[in-house]
Amino acid sequence: MLVNSGKIRITSKHMYGKIIIVNKVVRISSVRYYSSDSSKKLLGFLASMPKPNSGRIFDAQRQRQQINKKAEKYGPSTVYLQVLGSGARGAPNTLYLFTDQKRYLFNCGEGTQRLAHEHKVKLSKLDHIFITNKTWRNIGGLPGLSLTLQDVGVPNITLHGPDGLDELYNATKRFVIMKEMNVTMAKCSPSVDFEDNVMTVKYVLLGPEDKILKTDSTPIAKKPKLGGENHDSKFEEFIHDDTDYYKREVKSPDELKNTSPKLKPKNVGKDALKSKNEKVLHELQKQSHCTVAYICTLKKRLGTLVLEKCVEFGVKPGPLLGQLKSGQDVVLPNGKLVRSKDVKTPDDPGPVFIVLEVPDISYLKESEFAAHYDDKMNPPENIPTVVVHYTPPHVFNDPKYRAFMSQFGATTRHLVLNAHNSCMGSEAVHRSQHRLHLLDEDMFPLLRDASVPALWAPGPRAGAALDGARLRGIEELKNKIAEAQFQNIINMEGSCGDASADGAAPARLDLVAARTLTALHLRPKRALDRSAEPKLHIQEYIQEAMDVDGFVESLEKFRKLVEKIRYGKTQSQQEYPKVVFLGTGSCIPSKTRNTSAIVLQIDERSAMLMDCGEGTFGQLVRFFGPKKVNAFLRTLKAIYISHLHADHHIGLIDVLQARRQALDEVDEEAPTTSVYLLAPGQIVSWLSIYDKEFERIQDEFTLIPNQDLWEAGGALPAAARAALGVRRVRTCHVAHCPNAFGLAVDVDERYKLTYSGDTIPCAELVSIGKNSTLLIHEATMEDELAGEARIKMHSTTSQAINIGKEMNAKYTILTHFSQRYARLPRLNANILNDNNTVGIAFDNMQITMNDLELLPHMYAPLQLMFAEHCVELELKAANRARLKDKQRLSPTLPMANSIRSYSTNNHKDEETTDNDKNEHNGTTDNNESDHQRNGENVTDNDRNIMS
Repeated sequence: MLVNSGKIRITSKHMYGKIIIVNKVVRISSVRYYSSDSSKKLLGFLASMPKPNSGRIFDAQRQRQQINKKAEKYGPSTVYLQVLGSGARGAPNTLYLFTDQKRYLFNCGEGTQRLAHEHKVKLSKLDHIFITNKTWRNIGGLPGLSLTLQDVGVPNITLHGPDGLDELYNATKRFVIMKEMNVTMAKCSPSVDFEDNVMTVKYVLLGPEDKILKTDSTPIAKKPKLGGENHDSKFEEFIHDDTDYYKREVKSPDELKNTSPKLKPKNVGKDALKSKNEKVLHELQKQSHCTVAYICTLKKRLGTLVLEKCVEFGVKPGPLLGQLKSGQDVVLPNGKLVRSKDVKTPDDPGPVFIVLEVPDISYLKESEFAAHYDDKMNPPENIPTVVVHYTPPHVFNDPKYRAFMSQFGATTRHLVLNAHNSCMGSEAVHRSQHRLHLLDEDMFPLLRDASVPALWAPGPRAGAALDGARLRGIEELKNKIAEAQFQNIINMEGSCGDASADGAAPARLDLVAARTLTALHLRPKRALDRSAEPKLHIQEYIQEAMDVDGFVESLEKFRKLVEKIRYGKTQSQQEYPKVVFLGTGSCIPSKTRNTSAIVLQIDERSAMLMDCGEGTFGQLVRFFGPKKVNAFLRTLKAIYISHLHADHHIGLIDVLQARRQALDEVDEEAPTTSVYLLAPGQIVSWLSIYDKEFERIQDEFTLIPNQDLWEAGGALPAAARAALGVRRVRTCHVAHCPNAFGLAVDVDERYKLTYSGDTIPCAELVSIGKNSTLLIHEATMEDELAGEARIKMHSTTSQAINIGKEMNAKYTILTHFSQRYARLPRLNANILNDNNTVGIAFDNMQITMNDLELLPHMYAPLQLMFAEHCVELELKAANRARLKDKQRLSPTLPMANSIRSYSTNNHKDEETTDNDKNEHNGTTDNNESDHQRNGENVTDNDRNIMS
């Protein structure tokens, strides 16, 4: 590795519904074991693992409490609403309220934490989350976000919303472990307002009239029917499984068998309600699935003293100034009366904003908002500055709803967050894809998300020195590529603009279609600010790669090789089977690597999704496009879940609901066509609670437990096998956590694919994967961190590659990288010197079986493309080596802790030199950003997600 003239040169050598029972199952306890001995060994090993150090979290909590105490005396001086997720299909619908004292969220859709991370939105001061409706669209991001908030030292979070909202944490208690943060449920009653030092919030319960209870509202869930003999007992076994997948202590099988589920008591119940009216409201809210609207009024802020006027009126320094500042008139010693209003700027009475969701027009109750209409009778300060609408398009466009909106008057802005918007919110995913697209446009197609506008500045980069034919040639190549990619964006389906309504809006309504980072300032000035909204700078992305010394030559060499291999073959190129990587990172999503999800497209009519981390549906929308994603979803026949850690299955509900929409788009009268869910049987516990307490989903899938596939030796039910179009699907237990599985799919006589899920090197996986065409194996950490990988039950890169060799896999693709390897994993030098079978997975990479042999040759240009990241990894490795040397010389030094301390403080999943053009109004939180970038070291231990 050489550093010359500010340029980097890297020299490298090539390198939840129906359960199908497959066969009779005999179990002796409520938990599946590999075997008695192996189970004891695994539980014993987990018990011996190091306990997480919570000192950092407690310190952050104490610091936070001290800051909050100081701020209680004053009202906020800076307040704005900022859109985090626009509500577009596949994007979260999250609104962030920033004040210089506290932070608040309104709704928390799936993918919220990823956008917050990318755009440096401060979350460490978050105390309250307001939810309008108990749907996954509004709460899908809560599990992941809660773990993040816990990790940055937030001691308490209060949820505001419909009754039973807190059941989400009861349902997810096995995989969302809240140890250092309390989650409480506020009592949302129209008779009691919420109030703190920032604002007062009035709750408005919206529900259908008693005689108009909708038959299409969420029904009371039925107990799943399990067809066949002994199916009820089988369901009871799965749903009452109380395995703690993260608790590090040994329990015997008998102890586990006798453990009964402990349900968290609700914070709000009938016993807690005193008045008869409140009991009626409680029952209405519970039975009719009310939504909650919020009328928020900021606290009054006193005007500031104008010292020049004080001097002019003869007020001398002392207590009189304080009295004037607090609004009192004073009399000077000479008898002169000085009025407070004469020496102060005007008081800010506190603007009003309203947040509401009306899922059906029968829910709308105009009278509840009458005190805020611009009817010439209400005082001007009551007129809302902003009304935020989460109302779906079909209701938003209803004439009755439009008439309701117009009653607020012409001065009120209406911010719309619903599926009419298109903004997906991420620039970083495009930045990465545009650079990878340079390597191969088939393997790295440009994303079909055209919602982020692209900026184009023709001509050479300002200040670029074009001395010599070679540099001019590079510049021409660069501009040619960038122009072609820009034109591709222009020609894509959809538009960059957003439509908040069908047809023309009434002239009186000031409609604002939400886009990520759209800001509405409420104090000190009231204004709309769109300056921070993400934009694509395609030329800059290309330039970053082209400016690395040696990249152009390496790129040309790789392209010639691609042409020779791909087009030199005499046999026809087959499009299927095809693999599309949607998420290749571990634990938490980063800007460039989402959590685990891989698509196996068997043919044009059939596809299978392997794992489904948070944000998977959003990734599908980006890859296939908002118009074509439904066509893909209609081909989705099966979803496989390897194990029950959140980063592998929390995106399932969003995909199920999106698939239902896609099917209804073709024929709403068509019978239910459920997707086959191949997952650990225990997933039925989480899905059944969600089905009962939140939304009906049980008809969307048919569960085939992985345990039964294992016992049946891969014999899928005939209907499932016919729908999927494969010869065989086998599972095996792998060593990661209880009920973790690997998968092997025999597509046809020619192609076989094996997927490891999360595991340490496992002989059972080798057995079912023998002679695979492709092994997709997790490679969470580099070889030098093998000890840490073993503790966390993950594999290193070399371990994953060796498993491929043992099973005689023709090719191996590495995935599930720690977020410290956001760009590229660090491979052992020996691998680089002799690599003809190993490739690296990236988000939004698609690969056919014909192109597998190209992957090993890609690492050289990738090293140059991400040179800065590679240099950073080498520097960290060198520091680890120095620490080991010091330990050998001074055995008393705490080597492990030192190494952990160093790596915890230095892992960054993105370039820290990128100042992020979207950083807005000081929303960067260094404390939080460090946490977010710390990757696996913090999140695996402190967040209790063993990815």
